[in-house]
Amino acid sequence: MPADWRTVRVFISSTFRDMHAERDWLVKRVFPALRERLEKHRVHLIDIDLRWGITEEQASNDQVLDLCLDQIDECRPFFLGLLGERYGWVPDELPGEESRHGWTQAHTGKSVTELEIRWGVLLRPEMRDHALFCFRDRSFEIDVPEAKRSDVLAEDDASAEKLARLKDEIRAADLPIPVVEDYPCRYAGLRINWGLARFDLDEADQQSLERVAADGLVDNAEYAQLDDRLKEIVHQYGVVSLDGLEEFGRRVLESLWNAISAELDLAAAPSEEAPDELTEERGYHERFMESRLRVYVGRQALLDELTEFAEGDGEQPCLVTGPSGSGKSAAMAKFADVYAARRSDATVISHFIGASPASTSLRQTLHRLCSELKAACGFEDDVPPDTNSLITTFRQFVTQVPEDRRAILIVDALNQLDESENAHQLYWLPWQFPPHVKLIASCIDDPDREEAVLKAFEHRQKRHVPVRPLTNEERFAIVEQVPSLSAKSLDPRQVQQLLENPATTNPLYLLVALEELRGFGSFEQLGRRIELFPRDGDTVTALFTQVIERLEDEFENETVQSVLSLLACARRGLSDRELLDLIEGTGVAVDDSTSDLFPIVRQLRPYLQHRGELWDFFHRNLYKAVHARYLEDDEAQSAVHARLAEYFQGQDYFMEPLEEQRARARRLPPTPRPANIRKVDELPFQVLQVAKLSGRDNPESPHWDAVADLFTDLHFLEAKAEAQPYARPEDAATTGDAE
Repeated sequence: MPADWRTVRVFISSTFRDMHAERDWLVKRVFPALRERLEKHRVHLIDIDLRWGITEEQASNDQVLDLCLDQIDECRPFFLGLLGERYGWVPDELPGEESRHGWTQAHTGKSVTELEIRWGVLLRPEMRDHALFCFRDRSFEIDVPEAKRSDVLAEDDASAEKLARLKDEIRAADLPIPVVEDYPCRYAGLRINWGLARFDLDEADQQSLERVAADGLVDNAEYAQLDDRLKEIVHQYGVVSLDGLEEFGRRVLESLWNAISAELDLAAAPSEEAPDELTEERGYHERFMESRLRVYVGRQALLDELTEFAEGDGEQPCLVTGPSGSGKSAAMAKFADVYAARRSDATVISHFIGASPASTSLRQTLHRLCSELKAACGFEDDVPPDTNSLITTFRQFVTQVPEDRRAILIVDALNQLDESENAHQLYWLPWQFPPHVKLIASCIDDPDREEAVLKAFEHRQKRHVPVRPLTNEERFAIVEQVPSLSAKSLDPRQVQQLLENPATTNPLYLLVALEELRGFGSFEQLGRRIELFPRDGDTVTALFTQVIERLEDEFENETVQSVLSLLACARRGLSDRELLDLIEGTGVAVDDSTSDLFPIVRQLRPYLQHRGELWDFFHRNLYKAVHARYLEDDEAQSAVHARLAEYFQGQDYFMEPLEEQRARARRLPPTPRPANIRKVDELPFQVLQVAKLSGRDNPESPHWDAVADLFTDLHFLEAKAEAQPYARPEDAATTGDAE
């Protein structure tokens, strides 16, 4: 059994007004990279950034300091302090001597930031090994427009003296992790919050601002061109933006990684020993379940209905349906987890189609179900390799499960099976099961698309369990749970405002909205941001469009478009290496990437599947949003498919040099050459898509000639044969279907 997941929290302490750039760099670049490292060791990372973690009620009741200090306790022992030139807000009142933070009475006149640092580190010797402080170089200040310079300068002379003494005390503490002194940065301009500016400004003001800040940033040259009216707008919606923070980010990443590794004893790298095929496949599905269950509330009626079905003696399968984002996969994962814990005598086999590279294949799905049944029940028969024999074996194994053992087979997202071999017709699925063997399957049910799986189920007896919209109680529970993961709270008025939107009855919509609010930097403007969430029509797709627009504001627009378009047009997704080759060039090492590629992927990670090395969309609505924004016409789609075809065409068909291939051919018994599975899987699909989009019905089109040339190329056919059973010629026109 794999080890349980663990959780670490890191508290970020700084003044707010002058540290937007660093906090954004941490939240959007450093912490996603650190989270990725830690997840390989089954460790969750939660970064506590209180930029809007203080509700209006807490502020009005003087609870700010208590909240901050309590969060430090929750995060112990990890603490990150960032200091520029501002000292920070000094509260008028401090907790009374009788309170749990009565010690603050000895520190009147101190800022909340200094009190955080004292409570978090200076007064607690046990924190010494896990605290990192970063002091910013101030040479950039001269470039900040005078009207905005107060955002980064000390409030007054007294505050500057207090901050200087605090920095000297931190240096004198001689902490094991050295202070990052004078980390470099450059003034980039004033970053415009377009989401709010577009909401407030009339069309004329928007057009004027876009002419000088189309990229969302007003640099000094552009600032000089603004009239007084536009300068006021820029001051209102712009915050000081810094670049050149790579060194800062690198030092924070490595220092935190080392501190967490030491505390949790992660020195040993994850085992490089290759697991057997079944164990490796099972790991994909376990990780997928864990990702679906991290935020799960309610749906008790649905779980009760599935439990009743599992405990009954009916012989028909159960079908769970619901629209995209309704929470089908999460409900299936929760049921599997709860039922397995409740019935230790039962065999629960969970297969989430799309969770692994092989899981979308009918052959591989049947192979895993048969292998799991064989392992659980001790069957002696071998599991065959081909689909037809697997169908027979699956039916045989199902009927051979001992009557004193209850077996629950959970197969999520049947619609994501590859359409090759007519998998969606369900001819491979038994019509009936023994009373002690239960099949629970799920399928998407969207009004804008007819699903072949649903049509096939129309002619079968089944237990139908629709996933219903969230209740008010469930929505409130999600709002309470999700922000608490990062210590950010919405006040009752903001919660009411959010949940008045009828679209929040969809779990995916609500979770995406909360994720967008989590990364939003201004508590004061939070209510106005909530107003911008879509309410009508295809709201989940519209919300993903807002996510894409935010990424375009925060990163290089062209890179955002390339990443999303390439993922949308790839047959099974793309790896980090492939994305880097396509966007930055084949000579660039992953660790040397200088573009926004990997920060963009990490921002999208909650909405992506990571199957082996391949990134792909998890939600159909994200694909629809990308398609509508970048790929609406055939010419745009064809261009991306042609780009992918050219990339894979340039690769070798085999993963070893010609001389090694010849040496292999001389050895007996003969062994298959290591085919480039990615090439033989993606290339025919990409070439066909180009022909369909550009060649259309013209058989004399050179694009159709390219298809014919590929499918009659001896090297391609040889590689296809060697790649069996991973890539089949008849699969070239099919692709998986995101939820």
